[in-house]
Amino acid sequence: MTPESGFLARIAAAEGHIRNARKSWNPVSLAACADCAEHLQQAIDEMKAASESAVDAPGAQARFDGVRAEVEELSRLVDAAIAFSRGLALQAGDGPLFSPEGRSVTHV
Repeated sequence: MTPESGFLARIAAAEGHIRNARKSWNPVSLAACADCAEHLQQAIDEMKAASESAVDAPGAQARFDGVRAEVEELSRLVDAAIAFSRGLALQAGDGPLFSPEGRSVTHV
Protein backbone atom coordinates (compact mmCIF):
# COMPACT_ATOMS: atom_id res chain seq x y z
CA MET A 1 0.00 0.00 0.00
CA THR A 2 1.43 3.36 -0.99
CA PRO A 3 1.40 6.28 1.45
CA GLU A 4 -1.17 7.97 -0.77
CA SER A 5 -3.52 5.00 -0.86
CA GLY A 6 -3.09 4.47 2.90
CA PHE A 7 -3.95 8.12 3.54
CA LEU A 8 -7.02 7.97 1.30
CA ALA A 9 -8.17 4.72 2.92
CA ARG A 10 -7.91 6.30 6.38
CA ILE A 11 -9.83 9.39 5.25
CA ALA A 12 -12.51 7.18 3.68
CA ALA A 13 -12.81 5.27 6.96
CA ALA A 14 -13.12 8.55 8.88
CA GLU A 15 -15.85 9.68 6.50
CA GLY A 16 -17.68 6.40 7.13
CA HIS A 17 -17.53 6.95 10.88
CA ILE A 18 -18.87 10.47 10.39
CA ARG A 19 -21.80 9.10 8.35
CA ASN A 20 -22.52 6.64 11.18
CA ALA A 21 -22.27 9.46 13.72
CA ARG A 22 -24.78 11.55 11.79
CA LYS A 23 -27.14 8.56 11.54
CA SER A 24 -26.99 7.97 15.28
CA TRP A 25 -27.30 11.67 16.22
CA ASN A 26 -30.37 12.38 18.35
CA PRO A 27 -30.08 15.37 20.70
CA VAL A 28 -32.80 14.12 23.05
CA SER A 29 -31.23 10.71 23.66
CA LEU A 30 -28.12 10.47 25.80
CA ALA A 31 -27.54 6.94 24.53
CA ALA A 32 -27.62 8.24 20.95
CA CYS A 33 -25.25 11.07 21.92
CA ALA A 34 -22.85 8.52 23.41
CA ASP A 35 -23.07 6.40 20.26
CA CYS A 36 -22.46 9.46 18.10
CA ALA A 37 -19.48 10.44 20.26
CA GLU A 38 -18.02 6.94 19.85
CA HIS A 39 -18.27 7.17 16.07
CA LEU A 40 -16.64 10.60 16.20
CA GLN A 41 -13.78 9.22 18.30
CA GLN A 42 -13.24 6.49 15.71
CA ALA A 43 -13.18 9.16 12.98
CA ILE A 44 -10.61 11.13 14.98
CA ASP A 45 -8.47 8.02 15.40
CA GLU A 46 -8.53 7.45 11.63
CA MET A 47 -7.64 11.10 11.02
CA LYS A 48 -4.67 10.84 13.39
CA ALA A 49 -3.45 7.78 11.53
CA ALA A 50 -3.96 9.56 8.19
CA SER A 51 -2.04 12.62 9.35
CA GLU A 52 0.98 10.44 10.17
CA SER A 53 1.28 9.57 6.48
CA ALA A 54 1.38 13.14 5.23
CA VAL A 55 0.71 12.98 1.52
CA ASP A 56 0.93 15.61 -1.19
CA ALA A 57 -1.82 14.05 -3.33
CA PRO A 58 -4.04 16.53 -5.15
CA GLY A 59 -6.99 17.45 -2.97
CA ALA A 60 -5.76 15.39 0.01
CA GLN A 61 -5.42 18.37 2.36
CA ALA A 62 -8.81 19.77 1.34
CA ARG A 63 -10.47 16.40 1.98
CA PHE A 64 -8.71 16.08 5.34
CA ASP A 65 -9.79 19.61 6.30
CA GLY A 66 -13.38 18.83 5.32
CA VAL A 67 -13.43 15.74 7.52
CA ARG A 68 -11.95 17.73 10.40
CA ALA A 69 -14.64 20.42 10.01
CA GLU A 70 -17.41 17.81 10.05
CA VAL A 71 -16.01 16.18 13.19
CA GLU A 72 -15.71 19.55 14.93
CA GLU A 73 -19.27 20.55 14.00
CA LEU A 74 -20.85 17.30 15.16
CA SER A 75 -18.71 17.26 18.32
CA ARG A 76 -20.07 20.67 19.29
CA LEU A 77 -23.63 19.41 18.81
CA VAL A 78 -22.98 16.34 20.96
CA ASP A 79 -21.35 18.44 23.69
CA ALA A 80 -24.28 20.88 23.67
CA ALA A 81 -26.88 18.11 23.88
CA ILE A 82 -25.09 16.43 26.77
CA ALA A 83 -24.70 19.74 28.61
CA PHE A 84 -28.40 20.50 28.08
CA SER A 85 -29.37 17.07 29.43
CA ARG A 86 -27.16 17.59 32.48
CA GLY A 87 -28.80 20.95 33.11
CA LEU A 88 -32.26 19.42 32.92
CA ALA A 89 -31.25 16.68 35.34
CA LEU A 90 -29.88 19.25 37.78
CA GLN A 91 -32.99 21.43 37.55
CA ALA A 92 -35.30 18.47 38.04
CA GLY A 93 -33.28 17.42 41.06
CA ASP A 94 -34.29 13.82 40.65
CA GLY A 95 -32.54 12.70 37.49
CA PRO A 96 -29.15 11.09 37.12
CA LEU A 97 -26.13 13.08 36.10
CA PHE A 98 -24.30 11.79 33.07
CA SER A 99 -20.68 11.62 32.08
CA PRO A 100 -19.67 12.93 28.63
CA GLU A 101 -19.94 9.33 27.43
CA GLY A 102 -23.60 9.24 28.49
CA ARG A 103 -23.06 6.96 31.46
CA SER A 104 -24.78 7.65 34.75
CA VAL A 105 -22.23 8.69 37.38
CA THR A 106 -24.41 9.74 40.30
CA HIS A 107 -27.95 10.61 41.33
CA VAL A 108 -28.97 14.03 42.57
